[in-house]
Amino acid sequence: MLTPNTVTAREMIRNYKQVFERVKKTKQPAVVIAQRKPQVAIIPLADLENLQLLKNKQSTKTLLDLAGIIPKGSGLPADLSRKHNEYTWD
Repeated sequence: MLTPNTVTAREMIRNYKQVFERVKKTKQPAVVIAQRKPQVAIIPLADLENLQLLKNKQSTKTLLDLAGIIPKGSGLPADLSRKHNEYTWD
């Protein structure tokens, strides 16, 4: 991942269109700083979609781990809890 740009909350208010365009053009996130602390990040939509996919995969893995085993006859691969990233998720 590339180093994120930082913008102040004031700059965000005054120049939000330019900040959005810079994020879209460079594909680098922008971290909004207020009171000398990072508050939020603005990321490209593709990154958000990837994060959502990863979160869904992790949720599935967690559920399988909680179950402990994959029951026989379930139609799921026996190694799914260990190799969940090797299977397609559509």
